[in-house]
Amino acid sequence: MKVSKIISVIVSAAMLGSFAGTTVFASEYKTEKNYNYVALGDSIAAGFGLAGGDLASDPALVITDQLLENPVQGAYPAVLTDYLNNLGEEKGFSVKGTNLASTAYRAEDIENTIKIPGNKGEFASRILEMFVGEGASDVLIPYHDYYTQYLSEADLVSIQLGGNDIIMSIVPQMVFGDNPILKAAGTSLMLTLFGMDTEIAIGGGLKILEENKDNITYEDFIEAAVFMYNVSQMADQLVDESASHVKGVVEAVKELNGNADIALVGMFNPYRTEDMAEAKKEDIFEVLGKIYAVAANVVAANEGELTVSGKQSPDYIENLTNKVNQIIELKEVINKYNDKAELKELLAMIESYDDINELKELVALMNATEGSPAQDDLLVLMLNYNDIAELQSVIELVKNYNDISELTELVAVMTKYRTADQETAAKEIAKQIATPIAMKIAGKNVDPQMKRLNEQLQIVAEETGSIYVDVYDISPEDDFDPHPNENGHKEIAGILYDNLSGLVCERMNVADETQEVIEEEVSDVDNRMLGDVNGDDAITSADFLYVAAHVFGVRQLTPEEQKYADIDGSGTIDLMDALILAAYINMFNN
Repeated sequence: MKVSKIISVIVSAAMLGSFAGTTVFASEYKTEKNYNYVALGDSIAAGFGLAGGDLASDPALVITDQLLENPVQGAYPAVLTDYLNNLGEEKGFSVKGTNLASTAYRAEDIENTIKIPGNKGEFASRILEMFVGEGASDVLIPYHDYYTQYLSEADLVSIQLGGNDIIMSIVPQMVFGDNPILKAAGTSLMLTLFGMDTEIAIGGGLKILEENKDNITYEDFIEAAVFMYNVSQMADQLVDESASHVKGVVEAVKELNGNADIALVGMFNPYRTEDMAEAKKEDIFEVLGKIYAVAANVVAANEGELTVSGKQSPDYIENLTNKVNQIIELKEVINKYNDKAELKELLAMIESYDDINELKELVALMNATEGSPAQDDLLVLMLNYNDIAELQSVIELVKNYNDISELTELVAVMTKYRTADQETAAKEIAKQIATPIAMKIAGKNVDPQMKRLNEQLQIVAEETGSIYVDVYDISPEDDFDPHPNENGHKEIAGILYDNLSGLVCERMNVADETQEVIEEEVSDVDNRMLGDVNGDDAITSADFLYVAAHVFGVRQLTPEEQKYADIDGSGTIDLMDALILAAYINMFNN
């Protein structure tokens, strides 16, 4: 290739690069005006249940590219997007709504998923693994990327979270703990809260009992009952923790996008009518009672204490009664000497033992010395146990739960109905052990918790500079499903629009003003091409003569002319600039 051709290529690249850069700069700011709304939340915001069908096939169950492209219509984020679109048309804006609400996610799950790549919500994982199969929850892994992408672009983010942290707060402790009876009951309860048929909900729990039937013990049975008695005492703590996690979500969003407006959407109680509360309570009784009644028989079978007809034998009830009495006596002693240092020291020592003989050696040692009343009273009771693991589990039980007194009532119910048919036994047992959960879920305790959470969310909004939107008074539902129907979603969207439309208009107006300034700046962009030294909008031999005259000292270029004569960008007008310019002119003139 001739040298002149090489030079012409160089100058062409230089010229085209300069011109193209100006063109791109000008067009970059003459784009369509966009406004992005993103919704975060749980199954309520996702529109779960609106499409009908069963749980596993609900389109709102898992976020996918397809769902993002075609979100659940009728869900309040979609309705609000329509309202914002109408507003955007008036302002000349294109509005995009993205629903990132995640079914079965708590605020804690979403906070972690925003921050941690690959993080999956515990509930959602459990549901998918249960209904679809092992490994199915891997579809949740992309959530972090979805959150990061769309939240980073958002102008407005609505966050409706916290309900799952309360309504379903007990379920993680049940489902993800070690107690197989609580696992079964928690799974069935979870399915009930998702609006599943009670038969399906019971089946989910019974499957877990069947898988673990060879390992279920008296201690598991008693621990599960005690847990249920203590549920209502967790309420205030759960509300505080829920609000804290919602605040964590707000802060995580702000870390991704400090410019977005954030709306905190309050909670409502889906069971505000007495009839619905009672009906939901009956659902929970039926589910948990059945699970517990079957679990009682499993324990009896493991101990060889079922009759030939499959009923609990008198020996089973007697042994259960003895174990309950031992636990209550131990609880009384620990409560009596709760603040004694020697008691805490003794308990810590026993919790470290590997064999019951270590306890017997300790008793022998202390009999030879003068022990404290606390130690003496406790050791007398502990000698009733022949297995160190059982004793340690009982110590954990009495230390971790406040109320175990009603265990005697449970034993009385089981004694009375041990030979009754399964349905009758299940119903009576449910009334004894499931009341705290049923009341909590069915509205008696949910209502004050929701109101208290809303108060906490208002504080979070003030602390984080967010906007609190109260939707508590939407119309009560007419079924047991905790998710709002289409009318409820429309009400929520309407309240949101009333509260946020002014803020949206303000942001759009600011964007308009910014756009006008940018367009003014773009109109002033220098479109004069590199090489057009004399400014006549063309590159000709006259420009070459200007550069050559400057290089050989005949005539100095003005500072303005020098900007267009420095072809190679070296900062100096020299012979190379003249040669490149000559090559360019030669190429286009021949």
